[in-house]
Amino acid sequence: MLEPIFAVGDQGAEAPKPSGRLVGLPSYGRGRAGQSVVFAHRLGSNEAPDPPSAAVLAAVARAMAGAHRYPDLRGETLVEALASRHGLPSDMIAVSAGSVTMLDQLIRAFCDPGDRVITPWRSYEAYPIIVGGAGARLVEVPLDSDHRLDVAAILQACASQARVAVICNPNNPTGTMLGPTELEALLDAIPAQTLVILDEAYADYADEPGMVASSPARRLSRHRNLVVLRTFSKAWGLAGMRVGYCLADRSIVAAANAVAPPFPLPATAQAAALAALAEGDVVTARIAASIEQRQRISEGLAALGFQVALSKANFVWLAVGEEAGALTLHLHAAGIAVRCFHGEGVRVTTGTAADTRALLTAAAAWMSR
Repeated sequence: MLEPIFAVGDQGAEAPKPSGRLVGLPSYGRGRAGQSVVFAHRLGSNEAPDPPSAAVLAAVARAMAGAHRYPDLRGETLVEALASRHGLPSDMIAVSAGSVTMLDQLIRAFCDPGDRVITPWRSYEAYPIIVGGAGARLVEVPLDSDHRLDVAAILQACASQARVAVICNPNNPTGTMLGPTELEALLDAIPAQTLVILDEAYADYADEPGMVASSPARRLSRHRNLVVLRTFSKAWGLAGMRVGYCLADRSIVAAANAVAPPFPLPATAQAAALAALAEGDVVTARIAASIEQRQRISEGLAALGFQVALSKANFVWLAVGEEAGALTLHLHAAGIAVRCFHGEGVRVTTGTAADTRALLTAAAAWMSR
């Protein structure tokens, strides 16, 4: 019997140590129900409840036939389609494996160690990981008493040489948002030397389709320091394909591409996104169904006595504080996966009508215990 060349735990030189930037970084998804756990109602990850259409599946199958070839170097085919959708030149758009990857590229491209990055908080939990991983310093600006972005507090924080401001609107996990007038006033007041990353992963649920498509071009014409992030993971129903993109000034797009690996998107992901873009009616129907369930969930939970934030996304936020963990376990026992933010609240994704009925039944049992 051959002896192994080495074994785990062998004495000798220590393995190389990673950068000190990783010390203390939070981990992603601590309150997320694992994929290995079977739930009847998966309402924890803000995914679309319906599978891709037949046209999207067919497009992916066709792309698989050419899987022995590399895809576009920079996702050029998808970039051109997005340029047409948003009324922008193609050199103002860059694609990535999900909008979170684009956020990582932007932070690495624009931040040096020690630079200040401002963001309202609580917000998307990947922000501290990305900012800390780049060696920058995240400055968290508390939300107001209605779980909304506090414009005055954001501007005060940005006044102290902020390198980047990351604004999630609608905000994740609260679902609250700044309206167009409030947002424009904020963008006007942030110093021009601060890069503003407007994370609009949930924008499709907050406005009518024409405005969602055209708003980036209008804002970018006024703010050269602005980046708009979008994703196909939510309303477009392609979370598993990992397709995101940014819209920004040419110089910002060039910087983001400079730190990106080649071939950011597999051919299958590009094909799925292109097919989805051609099915506007499918996406519109998906959004309408989500908004209907959001209203039913919000009204039903409020009637039971929960504090429900006003959401413009495909989820609702329950500010239950220290009861977040217990409520999550109660819902899990009823077969309902939700996202727990321990000590703060619980985020519930909109799903099907059956999902909503199960949620409200379990929530009523919780309130009557």
